[in-house]
Amino acid sequence: MILNKNVKSLINSNYMNNFKYKGLYHQLKYIIFLVYIILILYFYNYLYFLNHIHIAMSLNNNYVYPIMVSITSILLNSNKTTYIHFHILIGQDVERKNIIKIKSLKKFHINSNFIYYNVGKYFKGWKHGKKKLTVASFYRMILGQIIKNLKKIIYLDGDTLTYNDLNEMYNLNITNLYFKGVREIVPNFCEKTINTSKYICAGVMLMNLELMRKENVFDKFKDYYLKYYKKRIYYGDQHIINHLFIDKIGYLPPKFGMWFIDSKDIENYKNLTPLIYTENELIESINKPIIRHIWGKTKEGNLPDKPWLISNYSKIKEEWNYYAKKTGYYSYICKSFKNACININLKK
Repeated sequence: MILNKNVKSLINSNYMNNFKYKGLYHQLKYIIFLVYIILILYFYNYLYFLNHIHIAMSLNNNYVYPIMVSITSILLNSNKTTYIHFHILIGQDVERKNIIKIKSLKKFHINSNFIYYNVGKYFKGWKHGKKKLTVASFYRMILGQIIKNLKKIIYLDGDTLTYNDLNEMYNLNITNLYFKGVREIVPNFCEKTINTSKYICAGVMLMNLELMRKENVFDKFKDYYLKYYKKRIYYGDQHIINHLFIDKIGYLPPKFGMWFIDSKDIENYKNLTPLIYTENELIESINKPIIRHIWGKTKEGNLPDKPWLISNYSKIKEEWNYYAKKTGYYSYICKSFKNACININLKK
C-alpha cells in the first residue's frame, strides 16, 4: 500500500515535471517563431524603403577589367540606402571565371546584386562595320524584351566612371521617349548618312523599357540593321538609335556622361544650334560630374582613346587607376593592358 503511494507520487512528480518542460518548450518555440517573423518583416521593410535602381552593361571577355573598374566606381560612390540591381548582358563565349570576377565586387556595396542574361542567340550572325566596336554593343537594344518587369533602366558602357549616387538620374522623367543621353557633337561624315540635328551618345542612357516593349523597338532596330549595316552604320547601335528613333530621344544633363576633360571643349557646345546646355551646366559636368564617359589623349595629338590603352599621363587615367586598384585585380589589369598602369602619380 505504501509502495503504491510512493509509485503514484513519483509518477505524478514526473508527469508535472514533463508538463513543465513541455510548456517551456512550446513557449520557446513560440518565441523563436515570433523573432523569425519580426526579422522577416524587418528585412522586407528595409528592402522596401531602399531606393532601387537598375543598371545594365554589356560584357565580353576582352572588356571584363574595364567593366569591373566601372562597376567598382558605382558601388563605392553609391548611397547606403540605394539598392543596385546590375543586369549584365553576355554572349555565349563569355567565360565563367569572368562572371565570378564581377560577382566578387559585391563586397563594396552590400545592397547590390548581379543578374546575367545570355543574349548571344539573339545576335547570331550579326557583324559590326567598325573595327573598334563589337556585336556586344548591340546587346542593350534587347533589354526591353528580356526584362519584362522593368519600366526603365540605366545603360552604361564599360568605359565610364561614376562619382556619385545615380538615384537622381534613374528618377528623371522619360515619358513618351525611348532614350535619353548626353548630346554629342557628331563627325561631319555622319551627316551624309543620317539626320544629326538631335544626336545623343548611346554609351550612357536612360532607357524606357516599357515603351520600347510596347512599340517593338528591337524588331525595328533589327530590320534597319539587316538592311543597312554594310553601308550606313558607323557607330553601331548609336548610329541606328539617332537615325531611326530621332523623334523618341531626349537629352540627359551633361553631368550624367559628358566625355570632355577640359574647359576648352565647352566652346564646341556653345556653337551648337539650338543651344542645348547652358555654360553653367557644362562647367558643372567638368567640375562635379556624376558620370564621366572616359577617354584620354594619345601622344599623336587630340585623338581620343581609353585610359587603359594610352601610355601618356592624364587626369582621367589617374582616376581610372584609382578604381582599378580597388578591384582586387590590379596586377591582372596591368598585365592585360601594358599601358594601363604606367605614367600615373597614384600613392602606393
